Amino acid sequence: MKALSAFLILCASTPSAYAASTTTWDLNNQDAYSCYARNGVYSDGVCIDASASAHVAAILSNGIRKGGGNESSVGDTVVEGDVKVTKAYDNPHFREIFISVSAIPRDEVLNYNEKNEQNYHNSNRLRADGFVDRPWILANIGANIAVTNSQDVTVLAGSFPASGLDPLKGKPSRYYMTAPYGIMVRYDKGIQMNYQLKEELDRVILASFSVIDGDGLKGESNIDPADSRANSYPSYAGTMELRITNALRKVFEKSSPYLKNHDLYIGVTGSRGDTGSYAGQKRSQDDLTTYLGYMFTSKYGQAEVRVFRSDFNRNKAGNGDGRHGPQVESSAQGVEVAYRGLESRLCTWDFYLNKHIFENNSQYPDGEFTYDNVRGVKGWTAGTSCRNFWGVDNLDVGFEYGNVELKSAPGTKLSGAYPLTSNLFNLTFTYRFGLHKAYRK
Repeated sequence: MKALSAFLILCASTPSAYAASTTTWDLNNQDAYSCYARNGVYSDGVCIDASASAHVAAILSNGIRKGGGNESSVGDTVVEGDVKVTKAYDNPHFREIFISVSAIPRDEVLNYNEKNEQNYHNSNRLRADGFVDRPWILANIGANIAVTNSQDVTVLAGSFPASGLDPLKGKPSRYYMTAPYGIMVRYDKGIQMNYQLKEELDRVILASFSVIDGDGLKGESNIDPADSRANSYPSYAGTMELRITNALRKVFEKSSPYLKNHDLYIGVTGSRGDTGSYAGQKRSQDDLTTYLGYMFTSKYGQAEVRVFRSDFNRNKAGNGDGRHGPQVESSAQGVEVAYRGLESRLCTWDFYLNKHIFENNSQYPDGEFTYDNVRGVKGWTAGTSCRNFWGVDNLDVGFEYGNVELKSAPGTKLSGAYPLTSNLFNLTFTYRFGLHKAYRK
C-alpha cells in the first residue's frame, strides 16, 4: 500500500512540474501532439501520461456467494494508478523508449489461490473475494522501432498482458463475474514483441509473441507465486489479428469510400506451457481463443459485435503431474454486443450485452474454472453506462444485471453453497483523474 500511495502522489503532483512547458506547442511537433492527444504533458522530448481512477460498486449482488453469507455488498472500490513515461528520439527508426507502471491495491484483485489472504468460504473463481482479474502491479520497459512508414515493432520486458481478450469496450462494470465466462487475459512477466502493419492510421495486422516465465496462476495477486515454485522452462504466448476491411482498403483503393465506416476483424490468441516444478506442483496451462468481430461507426455512435470460442487444458484439481497426469479439457463460447457513444443532454450512453456457455468436457473439475461437482457455467449480462454524467468529464454511472446458471457433473447434485441459478447486479460509479491541459497554437 505504501508503494501505491507514493505512485498516486506522483500522478497528482506531475502536472504542476510540467505545466509551464505544455501551454505552447509547435503544431508540427508530432511527438508533442501525440502526447497531448493522450492527455499527457510534454517537455524536451519527454511525455508523461499519468492517471488515477476510482471505480465504486455502490451495490454489488452475486447470488453464487450466498452460501458464504456474503451474496451482496456496498461500496466495493477499485482504485487504479497508471503512469507511462516516454522519451522520443529524432531517429528514422528508433522512435521512442518508455517505462509503464499500473497498480491496484492487492485486496481489490482476485487472490483465491493465496490461502492466507482469502476468506476461506470463497476459495475458487466462482465465489472469490476480489473485484478485478489481474495482478496488483504491472511494470515494464520498452521501445518502439519503425521498420517502414507503415510498419513498426514494439519490444518490451517486464510484466504485461501476454494473451487473451478483455470484454468489449462499453461494459459498465469491472467486476470479473459479469464478463463472459471463458474470456480472460493471461498476465505474466517476460519479453514481448509486437508487430503492426498500418494503413494510414488504421491497423491492418497485429502480431504479438511473448516468452513468459509461466509461474503465475489465476487467483494470485502477484505475478510471482507466493510459494516460490520454479518453472522448469518458459511458457509461450501470442496473438494474431487481421483487420479485414482495412486490408481490403489497402489492396483495393476504390473500396475505401464504401468500407471507411466498417471494421471486420478476426483473431486468435493463446498461451502454452506449465506452471510449477515437476513433480507434484506442475500444472498444464494451455489456452486458445479464436474470435470474429464487426464494428460499424456512424454519426450516431459505434456498434460492435464479437463472437468467440475458447479452449483450455488443465490438470484435474489437486494433481501436480503436469502433462504426465490426467488432463481436463474445457471449452467456452459466447457473443458480445456493444453500442457506444449515443449522445443525449444528460450524458453519452453506452450499452452492452453478452451471452456465454462454459463446459468442462471431463469427469474431473480442473480447480480453476470448475470446482467440486460444478462442470459447466452459462449466463448473460446486460448493462448500460452514462458517461460524462451531467456534463462532468470522466464521471460515469453504470448499471449491470445478469444471470449465471451452474451445471453439475452427471449423476450428482451441487452442494448448498452453489445455487443452480443466481442473479448478478451492479450499480457503479467511476471517475478518472488525468493530466488535462490547455493547448495553444
